[in-house]
Amino acid sequence: MSELIAESGWVPLLIVALAVCLAIIAAIVLARSAEDRDIAGRVQSVLKPADADRGEGGQGLNAAAAPFRRLGERLRNTALVSDKDLEEFQLAIAAAGLNPRAAVPTFIGVKAVLLVGMPLIAGLYCYLNTVDPLRMAIIVVGAIIFGMFAPNMFLTYLKRKHQDQLRKGLPDALDLLVVTAEAGMGIETALDRVAREIESSNRPLAISFLVLVQELRMLPDRRQALERFAQRSDFEGFKRLGGTLSQTLKYGTPLAQALRVLAAEMRQDRMLRIEEKAIRLPAVLVIPLILFIMPAVFISLVGPSVLQLSGGLFQASGENAR
Repeated sequence: MSELIAESGWVPLLIVALAVCLAIIAAIVLARSAEDRDIAGRVQSVLKPADADRGEGGQGLNAAAAPFRRLGERLRNTALVSDKDLEEFQLAIAAAGLNPRAAVPTFIGVKAVLLVGMPLIAGLYCYLNTVDPLRMAIIVVGAIIFGMFAPNMFLTYLKRKHQDQLRKGLPDALDLLVVTAEAGMGIETALDRVAREIESSNRPLAISFLVLVQELRMLPDRRQALERFAQRSDFEGFKRLGGTLSQTLKYGTPLAQALRVLAAEMRQDRMLRIEEKAIRLPAVLVIPLILFIMPAVFISLVGPSVLQLSGGLFQASGENAR
């Protein structure tokens, strides 16, 4: 068996790494489905029947992630996970659009399994393939680094993707808030109405608004709910929206006017971001132009001349040799 593994080289390690990545993806997807079910229970019948069917279909995957969640719940109450680390995990997972109550234990469990399992798998692979000590140390250290930072990198990717969705849908949602505010609705009613309207087009933004509505109704201080709304997503647009709503509640400024100004600023920021990407595009295209297009153009233009010149030189050298 060891000879077969030795002949295959890096194939077993790549297969194990792929399996671990799939396990991380499955755990995050399960946490997202758990968040959807939790929000659905809080807002009472906001979700559509199709979304409810999708949540029921994920019960099998939820059972598969249960061991990671149980392991994370046990480790969360030990000295291995400090209160500061736990708070950072909760903020990072909330900023990625997941429910911290369900996703934090799963994240801790997956990270613990990777941190312990990857070095063991790497050591076993090196032992079966009789790898020299230096190379074995490098592989084991690389496995430890992968198990330590891969979950965080994947969580950062989810956070960036979630914030992109919020950034795309917020200006349109603010326009709808302006319409509802001009119609005489209060903050809670306007946010709830807009969330129901944009649920099919931008679900993360709708869930964020629904959570804000529930906190505005349950917390004694509305400004505290708006602060939690800004901190939960770590998104600059939500911070500005929370600040605008807080000033409106504190000083009594017209809500529709403040939201209209904020919506115009959001649209201007989006146009500036698009212009920045357009300005960077020529610089980004220089590398593929040099690596792929210029060699082909150079070969097609200079190649025939080089062939003719080389043919003439070979013919002349042959005649001289005669």
